[in-house]
Amino acid sequence: MKRNTLILLLVAAVAATAVYFLEVKPGKSRDEAPDKSRSAFKFSREEIAGISLTRGGQTINLENQNNKWVITQPVSAAADESALNSLIGDLVSARIETEFPPSGNDLKQYGLAEPAVKLEVKLKSGQTHRVELGAKAPGDVSAYAKIDGAQNIGLVSAGLLNNADKSLNDLRDRSVLGATQYELNSIRIAGEGGSFEIEKKESEWNIKTPVEAPADEGQVNSLLADLTGAKATEVVSENADDPAKYGLDKSKNSITVKLATGGERTINIGSKVDDGYYAKASDRPQVIKVDQAFYDKLNTKPATLRSKQFVKLNREDLTKVYIKNPNVTLVAEKKDDKWMIVEPADKKDKEASTFKILTPLESQATEVIDKPTAAIAAKLAKPAAEVRLTDKNGKTTTLKISSADGENVYVKVDGRPEIYKVGKVLLDGLSFKADEAVN
Repeated sequence: MKRNTLILLLVAAVAATAVYFLEVKPGKSRDEAPDKSRSAFKFSREEIAGISLTRGGQTINLENQNNKWVITQPVSAAADESALNSLIGDLVSARIETEFPPSGNDLKQYGLAEPAVKLEVKLKSGQTHRVELGAKAPGDVSAYAKIDGAQNIGLVSAGLLNNADKSLNDLRDRSVLGATQYELNSIRIAGEGGSFEIEKKESEWNIKTPVEAPADEGQVNSLLADLTGAKATEVVSENADDPAKYGLDKSKNSITVKLATGGERTINIGSKVDDGYYAKASDRPQVIKVDQAFYDKLNTKPATLRSKQFVKLNREDLTKVYIKNPNVTLVAEKKDDKWMIVEPADKKDKEASTFKILTPLESQATEVIDKPTAAIAAKLAKPAAEVRLTDKNGKTTTLKISSADGENVYVKVDGRPEIYKVGKVLLDGLSFKADEAVN
């Protein structure tokens, strides 16, 4: 092969490689049609002062007041921020995918002779934009629209139609509590099974009544998420002029929350109606309806909220462990982040197994017993094992573990009245021999 021919072939190869990486590899064919869509509007969400939405013969006026959306017509009420944010997001990002003149000026076939939804967007500058939304196009991913009175019909995302086609009930704030779980300092619930109160102290939830006890963070967070996330199924009346009509004059079920910002709010539950219950918040005039799930949450038993952790084991804070079981008395101390055995003497200065001495203590109780029977008390009077945990502040927590009662044992923590029912695996795990405790 001649030298000149070889050079030409190399140049061609380099050119082909460049074409591949610059044109073909990014994913667009050179023959692919360019994107002809365009933005429907040029305003941002911060520029929107108000929205007027008409559907089904009803017009709903919404205004942005001090960065909060409110409904001003046909009622005066807070708006659902989530619903408004979705609608506004679709408006500011709306694109006209394609546009065309109506066939024979017939708008009916596009659902635009009588639009499903009409939107009027008012900007802080005084400008107004109008959107008429009709039927969905074949495939249901786009919808027919007329923007700002244009003669042509445009195709926009069906998401705009979905988020605009909302009733008054959908657009108003129907939050039952009107607060997030992070805004609550305490909750008092009165239900059919009695009443209880939980409160937050230094970011941790505790049961205050009917007994003072640590609360299970997971159970409490689940309850709070359900309560604060609950929405009224409907607004029954804009006022409660006749509370007896709704069974609100003799309410037996209620929830009262204290807010971190101060003040409190009570939701009273009234009569059962269909598949829900009438209810009213103390800081709002409306009568609402809540569903069965919300009512059931008000009948949560405090026992389910109690922490089943008989000892809060923070390994980083521990400095000394004492365990007396049927086989050995073991003492271990933390030195330079290692647990070293102090007793028994023949194992002194050997490294202890944290799996053996600490892991069993991370078991959870299956039941918390406030009034133990005489039989349980007798078992704990002669414990099968005893554990003492000393932290870096010098505080010692003492646990006594009973002998087995079937598949369970009982745990008593000194200084606390309740007894914890725990699986026998706890005692089995703590009944190690001296050799087994060595790492």
